[in-house]
Amino acid sequence: MKYRNLCLAVLLSAAMIFGTAGCSNAQDTDAKTQTESKESQKDTEQDKKDTSDQKAEKETEKEDTQADKKDNAESKDETAEKDTEKNAETGNAGTENSEEESAPVQSGQAFIYVPDDNAEGWDIKQVEIAQVTADALIGQLVGAGVLTDSITVQNFEETEEEGQYVLKLDLSSNFKDSVRSMGTAGEILTIGAVVNSFLDTYQAEAIQITVDGSTLETGHEIYEGYMTHMDYQ
Repeated sequence: MKYRNLCLAVLLSAAMIFGTAGCSNAQDTDAKTQTESKESQKDTEQDKKDTSDQKAEKETEKEDTQADKKDNAESKDETAEKDTEKNAETGNAGTENSEEESAPVQSGQAFIYVPDDNAEGWDIKQVEIAQVTADALIGQLVGAGVLTDSITVQNFEETEEEGQYVLKLDLSSNFKDSVRSMGTAGEILTIGAVVNSFLDTYQAEAIQITVDGSTLETGHEIYEGYMTHMDYQ
């Protein structure tokens, strides 16, 4: 009987020991599971946070890229506009220079005054010339027999004085020699032919004729200053 009780006591003690150990193991397992769950949850939250940060960073980069593209587009537009303006200015400057270089290259009509056969006035011939220039007009007067072919243009200028469109014509010295050899009537008709031909062709108000840069003096007259359209009387 005593031995039986002793065995029961031993069994009871063993059961208590194993039970306590089981509870302890269960508690440890539960604690470990909870800890792992918390860590997993923490990792998941961290992953979500990292993912959110990455998305925000990507959106920021996208916005920056779009802003850069917009800036580049605006910069290109400004550059294109400046280039267009520059090209336009260059084109205008080229046109102006071309006009200056070609002036007075223009085709048109010339009015050539030729003394009539009775020396009482002039016959007016209207001719087409390729270029309206002083040389062309003198050439027409030479061709019509008004001037000798040795007479040349030294200088010619179109200008404005006192609100009037006027001409300045400088001829070679043999023009003076030619008119000095004429009588008064021949001189007037010859000089009048030059004056009227230039004024009518250029539609100018007055003309000044000089010889080698000096005042024209013929012995009959001193032609100083500007002369207007001449009439023979």
